[in-house]
Amino acid sequence: MYLALAVLMTWPLAISFRRYPIFDRLDTAATFYNFWWQYYSMFVLHVSPWFNPMINYPSGFSMVLFPLYLSYGIFSWPLQAMFGSQDALPGFFNWVSILSFAFTGFLGFLLFEQVTGSRRAAIIAGILFSFIPFHYWHLSRCHVSCLELFLLPVYFYFRLLEKRGLKPGVYFGLSLVPIIYQSPNYVIYLTMFFGLHFIYSLIFARGLLDRGWWKAMAAASAVAVVLGSPFLFEVGKEMLHATTPETSTLQEQNLWSANLLGFIIPGPDQKIYKSLSALGGKAVIAVGSSGKEIFPGYLLLLSAILGIFMARKHIRQYGFWILVLVIFFTLSLGPYLNAAGKTFFSVPLPYYFLRKVFPFFEVDRSPVRIVIFASLALSVFSAGFFKWLEQKLEGKKTGAVFVILAALAIVELNQAPVRVDRMELPELYQKIGAEPGQFTILELPLLPDIYRLSGFFQPGHKKNLAISLTARKIGVGAGDDPLFSYWDEPLRFFNLDTETQERVKEQMKSELRRREIKYVIVFLRFVDDDKKEQIERLAGLLGPEKSFDSSGIFRVYQFDHRGK
Repeated sequence: MYLALAVLMTWPLAISFRRYPIFDRLDTAATFYNFWWQYYSMFVLHVSPWFNPMINYPSGFSMVLFPLYLSYGIFSWPLQAMFGSQDALPGFFNWVSILSFAFTGFLGFLLFEQVTGSRRAAIIAGILFSFIPFHYWHLSRCHVSCLELFLLPVYFYFRLLEKRGLKPGVYFGLSLVPIIYQSPNYVIYLTMFFGLHFIYSLIFARGLLDRGWWKAMAAASAVAVVLGSPFLFEVGKEMLHATTPETSTLQEQNLWSANLLGFIIPGPDQKIYKSLSALGGKAVIAVGSSGKEIFPGYLLLLSAILGIFMARKHIRQYGFWILVLVIFFTLSLGPYLNAAGKTFFSVPLPYYFLRKVFPFFEVDRSPVRIVIFASLALSVFSAGFFKWLEQKLEGKKTGAVFVILAALAIVELNQAPVRVDRMELPELYQKIGAEPGQFTILELPLLPDIYRLSGFFQPGHKKNLAISLTARKIGVGAGDDPLFSYWDEPLRFFNLDTETQERVKEQMKSELRRREIKYVIVFLRFVDDDKKEQIERLAGLLGPEKSFDSSGIFRVYQFDHRGK
């Protein structure tokens, strides 16, 4: 049933093998790059996928915290081998997305049935959780959209509580392995989730923490650590050497924190609420994340609120789920309270203080994503309400009522038809890819869209990149390298005195040779006329072999990358 719904509610992804959702931030480009790099690194270059020597050339770049989505990507490898990455990945991505909805619904059903004991209630709650707008919004970020992979260990953990011992512990440990290789964020969130349950049990249900529980947890830990050790080893090295520091600023975290209005005003993709969703635009929700990401749906919201007050007896470990809802909701609000168009900087929230103590809260750019655990708690309370309703009805009308509820959930959460498109490799990059030998490309200006487009084009031309595909590093990066700093903002160069200009010019020439840069490509749509003129002047000082325009889209400067 959930598979059929997934096909229906993501249509036309099921029949699209060349076109795919691009989304508004081009994040699909990073996802395709991710899947391509896994295959290309291991089966063509024969190097570790966790270090990429082809970006930030020649230094390379760690991919440990990119992250890699290996739990999904492994299924793309045979398809890429048979059909080539460019032809295989669109259809693969679409069907991975469909199956994510299907498995999330099914695992949600199993969990909600386990918590409430009602099959009908679990079916409805599974639909409400699986097709939540959060899931649609994050399809292009597979370390966030993989709701089924974090539900898997949650389900097996609650099974473990019912039947403790070695075997349930092993199953729980095995269920952790896919999420370890898919999403470092969810590993941290799950650690918080299970840690919260431990504290809750220690205070309110100590009988759960018997010898069988400890035995099961020991088995689970051993299995997860052993099978996850290749990645955990890489994470350890990353933390030890701090090769890619990614500390997020308070301003950045506040931008990607939940806005209170977003929980009650739908986003623009909620087709049934098209007129109402206009209220959720930037005119009203000017700061933080809006309803397109965090709106849970009115049916889920209303039924969960009713469940909190009316279904306490129908939800196992009711108090724990209350804690999950309150704590994860509060953390999703980020360091400061965002409401409508205002940030209340005078109201620091728990996240603000936690980032001073725990490194993860300082590193995590998007506190809003933790809201999915609050949404899971809402779904539990929703299932509890439906269980209460089922018992109240107790008649022939029960089936009809639940069919109507399921239909309402489908109509409310449906976002089909999903818009699909395709990005083609520009002619310039096709010609570069056909050139023999290996060399490096520098693309400008250094904007987030350029990083994504650069990564999207590299699988087509397979040449080295000077940039590192992420603009999120704080403390190191473009500003520390004269080549990047002055190419990106040439006015900086022309504001220097003559003596300093000569010194910087030689540094830039040296860096062009060291990085073996043959082409500097300027995306013209991202620079104004004044900046184009400044880049042209700076390029002339660095002595390109030739310069030319390509299709009216790019300005290209070709250098002698061999350094002769």
